[in-house]
Amino acid sequence: MANTDYSMTCSSQVNSAAVIRLHSLGDVILAQPAASELSRYNRVFFVTSEQYEPVVTRMPGDIHPVLLAKDAGPLDLRKLLKRMSPDFVVDLQNNIASRIATAGKRVKGRFRMNRKLRKRVMDKKAESMPLRSREFLRSAGFENASDPILEKSAETGSKGLRIGIVTGGRWYIKSIPSGVISETSRILADLRGADIVLLGGVEDKGLILKTAESTGRGNIDVYCGANGVEGLIDAIETLDLLISPDSGPAHMASALGVPVLVVFTSTSPSLGFWRIDRKGNYMVGNIGCRPCHRHGGNSCQFSSEVCRKGILPFHLAESAMELLES
Repeated sequence: MANTDYSMTCSSQVNSAAVIRLHSLGDVILAQPAASELSRYNRVFFVTSEQYEPVVTRMPGDIHPVLLAKDAGPLDLRKLLKRMSPDFVVDLQNNIASRIATAGKRVKGRFRMNRKLRKRVMDKKAESMPLRSREFLRSAGFENASDPILEKSAETGSKGLRIGIVTGGRWYIKSIPSGVISETSRILADLRGADIVLLGGVEDKGLILKTAESTGRGNIDVYCGANGVEGLIDAIETLDLLISPDSGPAHMASALGVPVLVVFTSTSPSLGFWRIDRKGNYMVGNIGCRPCHRHGGNSCQFSSEVCRKGILPFHLAESAMELLES
């Protein structure tokens, strides 16, 4: 748990607010506009899982991370809120744990997932979900819309074109095929003189190293999650562009102001995590079954995986450069 002096809450501002968003990486980032807007009027304590502390510390405004261990339960969260004694709570998690923890507290708003609408979107009976970041803002009592922002560290200076590609990931069908990554890396390195960085988590290390070796190029760097989220931030903010599946690293790049080509395979902007008209959305066309899984999925119901195996490396590289040069 973070060493936070809760007694400071009354020193400079009348109110204190607790924002709860425990997971995941993308959602914690998407909660930033709501937290920063609240911090204009309150001292904000952002309650989240300990691994996401580096994200919260990059949020602009009077926002302070308050951390829960991965194995913490609703009673741990309730005890934490009791010690904090905030004037009100904004529950952007809204699960059983957060409801138990906030029972009897002054809750200003809760994020409510419209599961019926999501099912209609998944069944292709509705066009799209509302933007998640905007729904978080509304839960906090604001109607304005703004994209997430994370503060960058001091500029490191230009070292030539540096492009990152997210390799692997928790959901297989949502990932970019390793062969596509290898060929795209060669194209960008050979035709554009780019230095390539393959990024992923500790669990992706074997795939990342194998993919880097298969490129046959010497200017391939890797980040395999050794320093957690903080290391990922450090790696991404040095990039000129990121190519990524629809995942947390993509949201991180966007919030850091790094152009990101988001590759949609089994998911879609229609699920509300990205603007539908956003420049930098990339997908193989004419895939009627997309989206097929709200998280990404680990198997294709038709066994074809055409949404990911249909990605052409040259077209992917060309789209990335068009985004960078736009």
